[in-house]
Amino acid sequence: MDKGSNTELKGISIKYLPFGTPERSSKYSKFIEKYYLFNLSGGRKKIKVLLSDILLIRALKDGHQDKMLYMKGNTTCKIRGYRFNYLIKISGFLIQVNKSDLVSPEAVDVIDEDNITLNGIIENGKPIYLSLSRTYKKSFLNFFHYKEAFS
Repeated sequence: MDKGSNTELKGISIKYLPFGTPERSSKYSKFIEKYYLFNLSGGRKKIKVLLSDILLIRALKDGHQDKMLYMKGNTTCKIRGYRFNYLIKISGFLIQVNKSDLVSPEAVDVIDEDNITLNGIIENGKPIYLSLSRTYKKSFLNFFHYKEAFS
């Protein structure tokens, strides 16, 4: 696999989850905090994802429920049925930068006025640029404790 190509992950069929939900099981809480089983779009499959590997979550234009996960190693995965508020809550580190994008602080490379350049995510041979909307700008900059020129 070359560095610039994306690898789409394939799901696994899950009939029974022995540990249930995070609220019901303290025995597996460390596992649940690090990994999450996401519903794949277009079927009844789920995929286990290491939460710290997520760099970007982008809402897809063709469906409001479908979202694309961009992860370390240029891997992508299309998930369905999650709202941004819930994804922020389970990850604990994702930040909303506009109406359709959540980003990991690890992926942020350059902040220039209202534009963000991402590091580690290549699409069509180029890094991804995001627009930082006015609605989310203050909370985004507060996450980095940045209080000077852009606030």
